[in-house]
Amino acid sequence: MYQHPNTFIRRILRASGIVLYRLGLAKKIIALRKQAPRVLLYHAVEDHVSDYTDRLGVSVSSAMFEANLRYVRDHYNVVSVSDLHAKRLPENPLLITFDDAYKSVYDNAFPLLRKYRMPATVYVITCAVNNQLVWVNEVNSALLRYPRESLEVCHQFPDLLGLDSPPQIIHAIKTRFAPSNIKELCARIRQMIPADSNHSLYASREALFEMRDAGITLGFHTRDHYNLANCDANELQRQLDPSGVEDLVDPTTFAYPFGTFDSTAVDLLRDRSYQTVMTVGNNNNRYFSRHLDRIELFTSDPAVVFAQLEVEEPVISALRKLSLSIRSTRHRLQDTHLSGT
Repeated sequence: MYQHPNTFIRRILRASGIVLYRLGLAKKIIALRKQAPRVLLYHAVEDHVSDYTDRLGVSVSSAMFEANLRYVRDHYNVVSVSDLHAKRLPENPLLITFDDAYKSVYDNAFPLLRKYRMPATVYVITCAVNNQLVWVNEVNSALLRYPRESLEVCHQFPDLLGLDSPPQIIHAIKTRFAPSNIKELCARIRQMIPADSNHSLYASREALFEMRDAGITLGFHTRDHYNLANCDANELQRQLDPSGVEDLVDPTTFAYPFGTFDSTAVDLLRDRSYQTVMTVGNNNNRYFSRHLDRIELFTSDPAVVFAQLEVEEPVISALRKLSLSIRSTRHRLQDTHLSGT
């Protein structure tokens, strides 16, 4: 769901990383950043995607996930978010995280994490814990099961006119719709399409407690998984209120839906007890020192995993940091010139 654009520079960096891995240089290059925590992001771990997750870009197979764990075991030391907060970090630390708390994480990922004795953090959504469909899954399923009826509803909204594929529509809703518009869209869909109350898409409260008792940290991921940048002040306060899951979640860690935020969300989170706030992408700590970037993996090829974690993302991060520094210097020089005249 958060995959980066496949740009030319990313393709070059990934290809370079694959070559370095094939040359047997992986461990030496990993050691160059031995104090830097890497953070992986997953969503669903399922061998057969459902209408709720199909084409959303959120699923990996059990075999792929286990291949990733084997690679991680051989190259990193997996730590918990509590270890990170306490600064008890070995060399080459790595965190494993999951957003949305899908049942497939409990069914398929949790047994593998126990097998390899690795901690992880699962970020839960209040409505999902209450077995209410998150709007992304609800709209996606409707579009795939009942395309004619769903498109008829979607095209009643100007921002969705001309869009026909589920990924396009989901992206447009995610980026352009206020929560009130999403609620209205879902209400209209439910008027035309029978609701599925037996979906079993998310981990139950009992399953979440079981994972937590086994050492899995549970973090907060908002009430309804709206893009926080599209929330007004009242809705933002509501989305950041963990009431209803406070007995489950660790109050020190939070993850943004879609990895998106704005300055208002950052300011509200700054005043709370969160020690880590999970984003997606690079250099988000320039907005907030407690931001921690995450990387999604959709491959079982160890060479590609290495290339993403140790070449592509670090170099993109460095280039972005350099660009920001140059831009900041240019603005300062312009301000100095203007004040001197």
